[in-house]
Amino acid sequence: MVADRVGLIGVGDMGRGLLARLIKAGVKVKAFDISETNLGAARDAGAEIARSAADAASGVHIIHLLVRTDDQVLAAALGPGGALEGAREGSRLLLHSTILPETTRAVAAAATDQGVVVIDAPITAVPRRVHGGEATFLVGGPDDVVAEIRPHLEALGRQVCHFGPLTSGNVAKISKNLTNAIERVMLSEAARLAAAGGIDAKQFLDMAKSVNSGAAVASWDRVFTIEDGQPVHKPEPDDILLSKDVQHAAALAESLGLDLPLTQGAAATARRWIESWETDPR
Repeated sequence: MVADRVGLIGVGDMGRGLLARLIKAGVKVKAFDISETNLGAARDAGAEIARSAADAASGVHIIHLLVRTDDQVLAAALGPGGALEGAREGSRLLLHSTILPETTRAVAAAATDQGVVVIDAPITAVPRRVHGGEATFLVGGPDDVVAEIRPHLEALGRQVCHFGPLTSGNVAKISKNLTNAIERVMLSEAARLAAAGGIDAKQFLDMAKSVNSGAAVASWDRVFTIEDGQPVHKPEPDDILLSKDVQHAAALAESLGLDLPLTQGAAATARRWIESWETDPR
């Protein structure tokens, strides 16, 4: 069931999106932020304003913590006036930020001493999508606790993915963001290659945007299978994207004097894949 009252620590862009979903779900929210501007916006949105993170965490069963950095998470949870000073025994502290597993473990270790259960539940969505109820929560934590809070999270977003024990959500979120980062770098390298070959970069990027249905991440299960917990490219020894096209890209970049590390790395990886398929076609 959806909690009737929660604490919310951090009402910046992402936090305000979460606040909007909580209020729409009929949840009363005690909100805290170190920014008076953010607190004013939260008040205008219908939140009760807490005096501190500890105050926001007091008297509620579920505490949402959504700040920007690992250091901010540690300060908001463990510092003077932090959430654990106010959280009651048995409450659930949900860490929604993109943080390292070690940060979550540090908060969880301190929380255990006072009977507070920590769950890592990073959010994958931009603020406007969080506001629109399209957030996906990537969750790590004990099965029974996740089952308890799942209906609450499902009322706030589009999907709840429970990956396993504590910090599994952290690993999933960091890995997910890595795909976004690599795609951006690869897009940059592809545009630089096109421009160096005499093509207008904007025209190339507009074309790529219009035909992006071939993005591997959008149909990963067509390209990869999972073996022993690892992604393995399905054998495609005749795939010209790998055997020819990416090799051409690497060769062209070299001929134009461009240093494109991801392109060269992609070509090398593709060659290794093809060689493995030739020796072990399965």
